[in-house]
Order: sequence, then C-alpha cells, then structure tokens
Amino acid sequence: MTDSTAKYLVVGLGVSGMSVVRYLKRIEASFDVVESNTERFLEHLRDEPALNDVRHHTGELSVALLTDYSCVVVSPGVSVRSDIFKQARAEGVEIVGDVELFAREVSKPVIAVTGSNGKSTVVSMAGELLNAANMKTAVVGNVGFACLDSLQDELIEIYVLELSSFQLETTHSLKPTVATVLNVSADHLDRYDGMDDYAEVKRSIYHNAQHVVVNLDDEMTVPADLSSFASVSSFSAANQNADWSLVGTKSGNLVLSGGSIAEIPASHVKVAGVHNSVNALAAMAMASLLIDADKSQLNQYFTAGFAGFSGLPHRTRLVCESDNVSWINDSKGTNVGATVSAIKGMAAPVVLIAGGRGKNADYAPLREVVAELCTAVVLIGEDAEVIRNAIENTVPVYMESSMQDAVKRAAQIAKPGECVLLSPACASFDMFKNFEERGCVFESEVKKQCA
Repeated sequence: MTDSTAKYLVVGLGVSGMSVVRYLKRIEASFDVVESNTERFLEHLRDEPALNDVRHHTGELSVALLTDYSCVVVSPGVSVRSDIFKQARAEGVEIVGDVELFAREVSKPVIAVTGSNGKSTVVSMAGELLNAANMKTAVVGNVGFACLDSLQDELIEIYVLELSSFQLETTHSLKPTVATVLNVSADHLDRYDGMDDYAEVKRSIYHNAQHVVVNLDDEMTVPADLSSFASVSSFSAANQNADWSLVGTKSGNLVLSGGSIAEIPASHVKVAGVHNSVNALAAMAMASLLIDADKSQLNQYFTAGFAGFSGLPHRTRLVCESDNVSWINDSKGTNVGATVSAIKGMAAPVVLIAGGRGKNADYAPLREVVAELCTAVVLIGEDAEVIRNAIENTVPVYMESSMQDAVKRAAQIAKPGECVLLSPACASFDMFKNFEERGCVFESEVKKQCA
C-alpha cells in the first residue's frame, strides 16, 4: 500500500502526472508539484480541483529540492539516470513512477506488456479478447489511459498494462500474472548505454511474474533464468516449435495456432501485415492463460474479440486508395525496427516516407528491406541525410523539406499497385508536437491527393 503519510513531489503534469495528483488527493497525502510549463500548470489548475492549494515549483530540479520530500513521483519523460536523481536516492529519497503507485494498490490480475514495437496494438488486442470472454478488462498504462485512475472502478477484473522502458525504470513492486517482452530493437539509445542496457530494462518486466510469454524470434526477449516462473510459453512468426505460431494451410491461408489451446484463421485479424498476425499470437497466448475455457470456446472468444478490433490510429492504418495506390499511415513507427516490420508487412511494393529525429539510431537495418521491398524513399526531418547515407544506391531517394512536399512527391512517383507508407523510423519532435500530429498532417495531405 502507498504510504499516505509520506511527503510527495510530483514531477511533470502530463497524463500520468495528473493521474498521480488525483490519486494522492484521494488518499489524502501531502504533495507538491513541479511543472516547468507554467501555462500548462494554470490550464490544469482551472480544470482540476485536486491542484487547489498545491505548491507549484517552476524552476530547474535540484538535489536540494528533491531531498525536501520522502518520495518523488517522476513522469516517464524525465530521465531518472541523471546525477540529481542519483544523489537524491543516495540521501534516501524514493524515486518512483505512477505505475509503481499502481502496483502497490492493485489487487486484480495484471497482464504486463513491453517491447520496442507493437505494445499498444497487443494490449488493445488482449483487452478485446478478454472482454469477448466476458471478463471486464481495463487497458491502461503507456497506451494513454492512466492506470491509477482505473483503480476507482471496482468492477474491473483484469488489467492489461502497457509499459515503456522509462516506466519500468521506476517500477519495482509489480507482480504480473502474465508478462511479456514482445521484441527488442534499437530505440531510445539517447537514454541508454547501448542495446544490452536497454534490453535489460525491458526484461525487468519479468521480475515477480507468474507466467511469461517470450518471442522465439528475438532472443533478447527471453529472461536469463526460466526456472522461477509457473509457466513459460512462446510465440513465433516462423518457428513451428513455438507454442503459438503462424501455420500455412493447404489453401495457402495463414492460421494463428496455439496447438491444442486455440486456432483461428489469420484473416480474422482485421489489421494489415504479418507483424500484426504475430501481435495477435502474443495477445492470444497471454489471454489464454487467464480465460478458463476449452478450445472451441476460446476460438469463439478470439474470433469475436478480433472482430471488434480494427486497429489503432497511426499504426499501419489505411487512409485511402486512389488510382490503385494505397496510402498507409504508420506515424507510430518511431524506430527502425518498427519501420522494418511495417515495410515487410505490406502486401504491395512500397514508396516509403521516413525521417525525423533519430535518437542516435542505427539505420543500417533499413538498407536490405528497402532494397528488396521499396521502389523509392522520400525523406524529411533532421536525420534525412543520415538515412540517405544508410540506404544509398538501393532505390531512388528524394529529399523534401515538409510533410506536404513529401506527400506530393510520393503522389508523383507511386505507380498503380504500389502503396505509399509513412513509417518514419524516427521521433517526430523536430517538426511536430508528437507522432499523432505528424500522422494527422500526413492524412490531411493524403486526402487532398485522393480527392
């Protein structure tokens, strides 16, 4: 349980920070807040009674400030690896995130999901599968719905929790019923000491888990010691020895197979790409551990669950088709691994729109897939030149200064039977507020082309 007598400092008033404010108010704890954006604070103050009479710090964080409090609750956007936080810890200050407070309170089963790519899709799929089985499920965490707010609904039976690596760094008490690392590819290397460090943080999700689900196609998802878990199950796109795999039938259609547990046609998954079929396998593997049903019932639940899931915004979503060219929005493809998966998942040759702020990414993995599956690449943003160097002499590359110009260029060069895919392999912050804004600008420009 959270200590309501402690003195708390809430750092950052984004979605998670505001949920912490409401939670601490509910348990009648004493707290102050840090929000450097005064305009944001005043906006929240107008709308959120829990901020009334709360002390607001606007300056830079300092050790002196942090050590005035027994517990500091940090937004995922703030790195807790800085010297300020290290010194505060050394002086006995507890540094946590909103998920840690949630972990101390939650009494219902939790499915915990992390990975470099596909997290939001998988937790949303799993939520649909569990709800189809008549289990009231809350999909929370990094997906955008604050886990602390969900604790007020006593009817919730299961939580499906998406966790970023940043959230995992400040979470220590979570005891998942099921946990998985979907995949590990280069991302956020501006905040980590290389891939091994990043992967180790991802795998910390397995601490105290009962059941784990691993990706046999990615050895970095597998915990070092498998002996401490009640069960270990696996999924794979290609390995038929996995517990959950893609199986080709005589008619050439794919089947999502869990062997004797469940089996449904991949066509029941309404979102495009083999990578989304693999996401569906992961969701089925986790949901099956919590649904008490035979194979026939599970097949029915899973069929109904996938029928209710049409995909998430900005994740390989079809915007429109014009002149036999499909336009696909994958603005959420913010790292190289996500873009590689998106390109491989397309059913047609690809004109790729990519570029942005790269977070120290290595673009070398793009080279092979671009050469094999793309007909052209249109680049924008800070890392456009770096990406061009990585894929030079593969396909024609066009450099543009804006999303508007990129879409116009793609419309000029895309041929009938091809698709134009926005999958940037980069963060959006050089040109846009977030990936959502980037995707919306793309869709707006595409609809002009398709009109």
